[in-house]
Amino acid sequence: MDILQLAEEHYYYTFAIVFGIGLLQGAILARGIRRKFPKLKKYAKGVSIILLILFSINAAGNISKFAEPSKVEFTEFVMPETSEAAFLLLIDVLGLNAGIIAVTGIFISITLILLFRFAELNSISRYFIFTISVIVFIIAMLGRFTDYVPSTFQIILYVMYQLGMTLGIFSIMRRREKDPLEDMG
Repeated sequence: MDILQLAEEHYYYTFAIVFGIGLLQGAILARGIRRKFPKLKKYAKGVSIILLILFSINAAGNISKFAEPSKVEFTEFVMPETSEAAFLLLIDVLGLNAGIIAVTGIFISITLILLFRFAELNSISRYFIFTISVIVFIIAMLGRFTDYVPSTFQIILYVMYQLGMTLGIFSIMRRREKDPLEDMG
């Protein structure tokens, strides 16, 4: 019996664990943002709604890309001879050729990365977020560069992770004063 089959058999537990990981990651990130920018507590509800909207858009884009990844095929790879051909290859590899939704998703992702770069996180939190992010990145790249197509179960797991992360950020950012995770770190 492999791990994926075991996870599917106990899907309630699996969904709860993945949702919890996303929730914890979102809460840690929100706490780091609140520490770095303490004046945001004054505007907690507005900021939390803006972040909820940004993360919801980002999650929807990521989920659709995860569910149906556009494949990059190197079966007949030819070294680009012109700068235009190299640019088109770069656009194809990065997935920018998917249109306005891809560009919007990338813009939101870059904005969130910059925001998180300035977040104050302790080393354990940084390693946790980095590890989870690398795992998600590797799985996304498998879908883009291999024949891997996620099953419905795996797509639902990814939805649970994105939902948990979005709600984790929203729940911590919306608090005006007291941070429930403040005592932990």
